[in-house]
Amino acid sequence: MSTVEQSGQSPRALEITAALSGRRFGLCGFDAGESQRIGSILCDTNSLAFAFDESLLSESARICDGMLIKLANLGPEGLRAAATSNSPILVTGSSQAILQGVAAAYCWPRDFLNEPWSDAELLVRLFRLLGAPGGSGASAAAKSRLDPLVLVADDDPDLTALVEATLRNDGISCRTVDNGLAALRMAREIMPDLVLLDVRMPGINGFEVLETIRRDPGLQTLPVILLTGCDDPADVVRGSELHADQYIAKPVSPNVLLNRVKRLLSTHSRSAARWTRAPSGASVGGKGVRRWSLDRDPRAGAPEQA
Repeated sequence: MSTVEQSGQSPRALEITAALSGRRFGLCGFDAGESQRIGSILCDTNSLAFAFDESLLSESARICDGMLIKLANLGPEGLRAAATSNSPILVTGSSQAILQGVAAAYCWPRDFLNEPWSDAELLVRLFRLLGAPGGSGASAAAKSRLDPLVLVADDDPDLTALVEATLRNDGISCRTVDNGLAALRMAREIMPDLVLLDVRMPGINGFEVLETIRRDPGLQTLPVILLTGCDDPADVVRGSELHADQYIAKPVSPNVLLNRVKRLLSTHSRSAARWTRAPSGASVGGKGVRRWSLDRDPRAGAPEQA
């Protein structure tokens, strides 16, 4: 039985929870009872719902990750604001109203939710509303990076500070989170070049995070190093079954950690993009170049090791 199955959550539920965690959704056109129901559903995913009057729709859209609008209760002012909003919008309404294009509803919403709807359907539609994991925005940002980026997920602040300092001293950028759900969400948002993942974390553990990463088409090629404070052979076996690239026991030696990270960044075979150490003393126009460069040709020769 998989780790996710043991936790009582399906793989899809875990991905949806991670994607929605911490998100803010604006509600417009719903009565008090409907707003309360939606708020309760979202509360289970650690996300928030705010009800707004349509006169405030433009302003509210700027502070929310997405909008949920009941088509039948939106007036002309709200429709104009919704149609010109840059925020992703999910519209609810009857299938007949949507098919007839009431209020030109086929033009501006990103998705439609037919009434009546179930709790599960709402979560799936909101998950889709936020865009596919590892979407074009995250991919473009990853391709334009000047330095390798590592995501560090650990609930020990002293360790994360040590890891961050060690990597940054070698020209490797870092982002840190302290729980598994945040790790999944951050991985989708920034598309890191490598993930350092603690096995024991609150919420969902490192194995569950890794299992979800390996199922996600946008993340499954990420190199992952598992960190643990337990010298348990079963953990090593579990990490191997989930295709962890490396496994390091705590306390972590900075030198060992840095060498493992550099090796994976330079030789990782799951992706065509590999980071290479710039030759010592290299310069362009009399100025020193960055210490890393990105090689997207998987057929290139072995990169220089520092």
